[in-house]
Amino acid sequence: MPPRRRAVCPPSKVHVFPVEMLTKIFMFAIQADPHSQKNIMLVCRRWHDIMLSTLGNRAKLWIGRSTRKKEVEAIIDGNRSLLDVTVDMSIKRYGQRFDARKFHACFMVAAQAASRWRSFELISPPPRGEYEDLQILQPLQHFVSFSLHQGCALGNFLEPLMATMAATATPNLTRICISDPNAVRYLGQPALIHVFHSVTILIIQLPKRIDSPVDILPYLERLESFEAHRLCLPIYPPDAHLPLTQTLRGLHLKRVSIQWMSERVFPHIEKCYIEFPHHADTIQICEYAFMLLAPVCLQ
Repeated sequence: MPPRRRAVCPPSKVHVFPVEMLTKIFMFAIQADPHSQKNIMLVCRRWHDIMLSTLGNRAKLWIGRSTRKKEVEAIIDGNRSLLDVTVDMSIKRYGQRFDARKFHACFMVAAQAASRWRSFELISPPPRGEYEDLQILQPLQHFVSFSLHQGCALGNFLEPLMATMAATATPNLTRICISDPNAVRYLGQPALIHVFHSVTILIIQLPKRIDSPVDILPYLERLESFEAHRLCLPIYPPDAHLPLTQTLRGLHLKRVSIQWMSERVFPHIEKCYIEFPHHADTIQICEYAFMLLAPVCLQ
């Protein structure tokens, strides 16, 4: 009998895939797992270039427990795009411990490119007190969006970042999303309140109501969309200058005072949802003001 031939796998044809097909595959991969971006970019030069063109003028930089310094450097040094930076220490593999030195090395590489940050999202911070103080020295001149998830308390990692953000605030900062009460109070200080001047989208969703009022409404000069849950606002007199009344298009308040809306008309409002309002005795006045120009949903 003739000797049996061993099956030979044909060589991979992935290198001949059209760019359009790879682009769609890469987009599906990133949507399913944001961590896959850096792995794809490290495969080869062609995939690296396709990924950059797929992301346009932005590159997503994800720093987690398993992120290595060289992966951060590959994304930063491999292109000159603006960076969407995300820090998430919540996802860990079995038996994996937080490595403070590795995180410090990764974040310092990212901080050296802070002038290219387009957005920063803190999903889960590193454990408190297990790493050195981190400083961001470059101005955030292209900074557009800042997001802070629930459970991200202030500390020697977050406070320097927020101080830098406030010190170098530009008209580019148009979106702020915060879910930590201390962070809201921190940015509400008189020395930092100007960070809200150019914001067009503001989302404040707090896990519990804070007792001390946060005086931010007079500083929202361009706000178009305002969503607030359990935010404590001060009592504003009828003649107080609140510029957001002339710019708001969307409003969603839950367990928030509506006293500030009394005797005011919102000419550009398109959507309004108010749930379980405080100072509910003013609700009829507010309802009348809104019904003059747009439908309102009051619950």
